[in-house]
Amino acid sequence: MIEAKVIAEKISLEKIKPIRENLELGFDLKDKEFQMNIAQSIKHNLERKSFKISLLVSFSCTEQVFAEYLYEFYFKVENILDFLSEKDGRTAFTGQLLGTLIGLSYSTLRGILYSRLAETNLNGIILPVVNPNALLNSKISE
Repeated sequence: MIEAKVIAEKISLEKIKPIRENLELGFDLKDKEFQMNIAQSIKHNLERKSFKISLLVSFSCTEQVFAEYLYEFYFKVENILDFLSEKDGRTAFTGQLLGTLIGLSYSTLRGILYSRLAETNLNGIILPVVNPNALLNSKISE
């Protein structure tokens, strides 16, 4: 099977929806190390040719989560059916398309959070560049 190529003009970001923006910093972060975790959830609708990518970014220090940002990104993919493949008797979307949509969502979220965090104690934090395909393995716990 020939894998379809992602054509940027056939993908549109229709909507960005903040679901949760929670920052409870009851301590000084100065000289403290903290961790950032990223998780995702992907839903699709073939009839509407749409995807909903949910991204959760959380910050923690000494295993205590002090900030969580959950956003949903709604995409329309005109040629969605070109990216369906069958593997082990199951139908799934290609990693190329899912990685592209997660990459677009994450890079958009990086800019959003840079702006949001500028008004907090996390001023100047820039989310790292990540491999979007690696995020496919990090699911949001429901």
